[in-house]
Amino acid sequence: MKAKGIAATVLSALLFGFTPIIASQTYTMGSNPETLTFYRNLFAVPMLFIVLCIQKDEMKLPKHAFKNLVIYGLLGCGVTTLTLYSAYQFVGVGTATTLHFLYPVFVALICFFVYKEHLGRQKVIALIIASVGVLFFIDPNGNVLASLPGIILAAGSGLTYAIYMVGMDKKGLKKLNPYKISFYIACVVSIAMLIYNIPTGHIVFALPPKALLYSFIVSLGTSFLGVVLLQVGIKHLSATTAAIFCLFEPVSSCICSWLLLHEAFPAAKIVGCLVILGAVAVLMTAKSGPDQNVRTKVRTADAKNR
Repeated sequence: MKAKGIAATVLSALLFGFTPIIASQTYTMGSNPETLTFYRNLFAVPMLFIVLCIQKDEMKLPKHAFKNLVIYGLLGCGVTTLTLYSAYQFVGVGTATTLHFLYPVFVALICFFVYKEHLGRQKVIALIIASVGVLFFIDPNGNVLASLPGIILAAGSGLTYAIYMVGMDKKGLKKLNPYKISFYIACVVSIAMLIYNIPTGHIVFALPPKALLYSFIVSLGTSFLGVVLLQVGIKHLSATTAAIFCLFEPVSSCICSWLLLHEAFPAAKIVGCLVILGAVAVLMTAKSGPDQNVRTKVRTADAKNR
């Protein structure tokens, strides 16, 4: 189960790392962050509905589950996407992505301070190494101090995504069908973006066919496959562990940009990739996580009581 969770989380990260390359192309065709956020979720609705029909799974959700899906879905797939895409307009993609990928740290801090979760030595070491690795992705030529709005948006996207991951883990949502979860989240975010568009008018509905095709590919890779795979990963791993494995995303993004867009892949980013992979290696060599240790202690105490 741990291997399945790792594979699903890493594949999700690779998809999330590849799709921004396609998403960036839609901006030159008249799209914007609000439009891409809307279509990214809207296009996923029919795909997820078809899967649920094939599975013959009932659409009904428990009341508490629906409430949590609305809250954490809006944060994780609505606010996070919108703020991160908006941050690219104020700061460089490298700086914004770096700040966003501090969310594993936010996840660990939320789990530690709010849920009193014991992180364990391996996770603490992996978080420190991963945080250092992320710093190598910062563009040294960028004027970070002069781009405060972008910094706030990018860091905020990391915080909302961390809340989403912890909510999926701690509120019992990971026990539900991941396709059903993704379906309701996509519906909620699509409706929320339409409501958001009433006073703002930022969504561009008349996009060229090529832009719509690219938006569909982004939706397929993120709101359909990426989100589902991430939920599978969280189901078999803890939120903190899954967040660390998600750090494959900036690595894949840099490699895909280098291969497909012929962007520069400097030595600093190569070192950052290696450091992040080292953090993942530290986590994978851990014999057992805190949650497993807790379960072992409970079983031992129960056996003694019997």
